[in-house]
Amino acid sequence: MKTLLAALLLALPLAAGDLEDSLKAADRAFDKSTLERGLDGWMSWFADDAVLNTHEGVIQGRAAVRAHYSAMFARKEFSIRWQPLHAEASKDGTLGYTIGSAETSFRNDKGEIQKRSGRYLTVWRRQPGGGWKVVSDIGN
Repeated sequence: MKTLLAALLLALPLAAGDLEDSLKAADRAFDKSTLERGLDGWMSWFADDAVLNTHEGVIQGRAAVRAHYSAMFARKEFSIRWQPLHAEASKDGTLGYTIGSAETSFRNDKGEIQKRSGRYLTVWRRQPGGGWKVVSDIGN
């Protein structure tokens, strides 16, 4: 009986505010996983069919996305931190996005710490269990 009730509750649509809160929470957890585990933490949030729009063209699929981001994470003392400023979800609760501010830092070839502030947009797809996965991400 409890299992049936839990399944029914998961099937109910969430209110817009709840969806936005859950998107922001996912985005914060994405940041925390990346801080703690680097590239592995970053990639744990990407969907298998994620797509990136880059200067090199469209990159599709988890393995290709990982290869693309490997160079960024390989920089000496690389760090990326961000915080969501806004979130919105589709009415049916299956897709959403977060936008926010970010800061990256790394040590350049001269040994100097380079810091860059920027903005990002992350597109999310809600998973069957209610969690979110990144389907596309772009930042400047």
